[in-house]
Amino acid sequence: MSFIELKFQVMGKRIPADHGYFLYSALSGVERKIHDLENIAICGISGMPDASRNLHLNSASKLRIRIDHSDLPALMPLAGKTLQIGGEKITLGIPAVSLLKPHRHLYSRLVTVKGCLEEKEFLEAVQRKLGELEITAEALLFHKENGNENRGIRKTVRVKDKEIVGFPVLIHDLEPVDSLLLQQVGLGGRRKMGCGSFVGVRG
Repeated sequence: MSFIELKFQVMGKRIPADHGYFLYSALSGVERKIHDLENIAICGISGMPDASRNLHLNSASKLRIRIDHSDLPALMPLAGKTLQIGGEKITLGIPAVSLLKPHRHLYSRLVTVKGCLEEKEFLEAVQRKLGELEITAEALLFHKENGNENRGIRKTVRVKDKEIVGFPVLIHDLEPVDSLLLQQVGLGGRRKMGCGSFVGVRG
């Protein structure tokens, strides 16, 4: 497979910060083929979060979607469409299409692994999944102090009536070929809802 990334300009005022399920539902409503595609990652929309769990959109806000290049025709009809995301509306621009680029360090804002709710078991599962991909890089979690404890930062994603627990993850010191592979296949589940997708970060 040869993966590409589409970046759609997003026009609107704000959307829920936890918008993965809303976005997937809206996109599938416009283009049914998205529901059936297996090799697709809907990476979510960028913006500025606030304390009320909203995401404020600006001129830099983008929707990233990764697919095999052969599936590109299925996504082009999204250009110019207006989507209902929760109680808000957004409009998508014409996408810029590019190849994935290797990055030494990759970050995912939320990775979910079924049955792994605690930091230790989650990190072990992530490291095991990297091993299955023959990637030798180390996974790290972000921490915050809670009283006398220093715990990994948990996040949740709502899928219908369920709250799914996960963690932000950093993978560092990746070889170029491993970096591209991880951006293609991701880690964990719910990749159509913004989970498990990795973007490059500086050291």
